[in-house]
Amino acid sequence: MVKPRKLKGFRDFLPEQMTQRKQMIDTVWKKAATAGFEPIETPVLEYLETLLGSGGQESDKELYQFTDHGDRQVGMRFDLTVPFARFVAEHHGQLVLPFKKLQIGNSWRGEKPQKGRYREFCQADCDIIGVDSMAADIEVLNVILDALSTLIPVPFTMSLGNRLILSAILKKLFQGISDDEEKKALIILDKIDKIGFEKAGQLLLELDAANDSAVSALEKILITATDKDTDLVSLKALFEGDADVLDQIERLEQTAEICRSSLDKESKAKVKVDLKIARGLGYYTGIVFETLIDALPGFGSVSSGGRYNDLVNRFSKQSLPGIGGSIGVDRLLAAVEELAIKREEKRRGVYVAMSEHSSASLTYGFKLAAQLRQRCGDERIDIAVKPSKLAQQFKYADRKSFAHVVVIGDEELQSGTYSVKDLESGTEAKQIHFDALLKHCL
Repeated sequence: MVKPRKLKGFRDFLPEQMTQRKQMIDTVWKKAATAGFEPIETPVLEYLETLLGSGGQESDKELYQFTDHGDRQVGMRFDLTVPFARFVAEHHGQLVLPFKKLQIGNSWRGEKPQKGRYREFCQADCDIIGVDSMAADIEVLNVILDALSTLIPVPFTMSLGNRLILSAILKKLFQGISDDEEKKALIILDKIDKIGFEKAGQLLLELDAANDSAVSALEKILITATDKDTDLVSLKALFEGDADVLDQIERLEQTAEICRSSLDKESKAKVKVDLKIARGLGYYTGIVFETLIDALPGFGSVSSGGRYNDLVNRFSKQSLPGIGGSIGVDRLLAAVEELAIKREEKRRGVYVAMSEHSSASLTYGFKLAAQLRQRCGDERIDIAVKPSKLAQQFKYADRKSFAHVVVIGDEELQSGTYSVKDLESGTEAKQIHFDALLKHCL
C-alpha cells in the first residue's frame, strides 16, 4: 500500500472549501467582465528563458524548472503576469489596445510554505496593457477593490506605493547607490512588515552607499502611524524642482483620492498611501499595491500588483506599458478560514428519492431528474444512487442542505405523479403532476 500524503506546500480542497473557492472565482470573473476585462489563458509551462530573470533573483530561486521529454528547458509559471507579457508580444496584432485582460489560474513557486502561502496557488488577475495612464491604474485598482469588498466582510486596507518614487528616495538619501544595491535595498524594504524597520535598517547598513543618517532619514519618511498616509507634503518639499518625481507623487496622491471616492459607502475597504510598499518582483516600474485584512496583519497580502511598463520589451521591440493586479484566491480562502467566517448555507435544489431501485422506478426517477435539470437552470438536481430506506434518503438530503425531496413510490408510479416535501418548512404535497411539482420546487 502507498501511504496517502501530499507534497509540502500543496493542499486538497474539500467540497465546502471548493464551493467557496469557486464562488470567489465567479465573483472576480463577474466584476471584471462587467468592467470590460476579457478572458485569456496561457500555458502552465513556458520556455525557461521566458521566465528566468523576469521577476528578479528571488523568483528565479523559487522557479520550478526541468528538462521536458523534448529535451527543452522549461519552467512552471510563477505568476500570470510574465506569461501575459509573452502572450501580448506574440498576439498584439490580434488585440485591440488598450487591452483589458482577465485571467484566473494556478501558479507555482518553490518558496517556504507558511500559513496562507502555498507552493501551488490560484490567482485572479486583471491587467490593462497598451497605455500608461492614471485612469488605467485607477480602473485596475477599482475593479479589485470592488471584488474584494464583496468577498471580504471585515475591514481591509489596500496600500499604494510607487517604485519610481521609492527609487528616487533611495538615490536621494543613499548617495552614489548602484543599480545592484538599489535592487537589494528594494528587496529589504519589501520585507519591512515581516521583519520590522530595525532589522531592515541593519540590513540596509550593509550596503556600501548606506550610513546611519541615511537610514534614519529613510525611516522618518517611510514609517508612519498605522492609519496614516506617507507624508507626501514633506516629500514634495524634498524633491522641489524635480518635475519627474513631483509628477509621480501627484499621480499617486490623485490615484488614492479617486479610488477612495469610488468606494461604495458600505465597503469595508480603506485605501492608504504607503511608500514602503516595494513589491519583491523586479519588473515593477511605477505604482505598486498590497492589500491586508486588518484583523490578520501578519497573514500576508491577499491582493497585490502594480505597473510594469518594460516587461513586454523582453519579448518585443514595441513599447507596451501595462498595469495589473492579482487577487490571491487561495490566500483569501485561507484568510476567511482563519477568521472563521462561515459561508451561509442556504437550502437549495431538489433530491429525488425512490422507495426501491426497480427498473420502473429508475426509469421514472431519471426521467424526472433530466426534466428538472433542463427546466431549473443552474439549480442542483440530485438523485438517489444507493438503494436505501426512504428515511435514510431524507437524512442524506437534509445533511446536503437540499430544499426539497421528491419521493417516487408505488403510488406515484401507478398514478404518474410525484410527492414532494419542503425540508425547511416540513410541508408536503402528495401525488401532484409535473407542472405543479415544478411550480412547487421553484
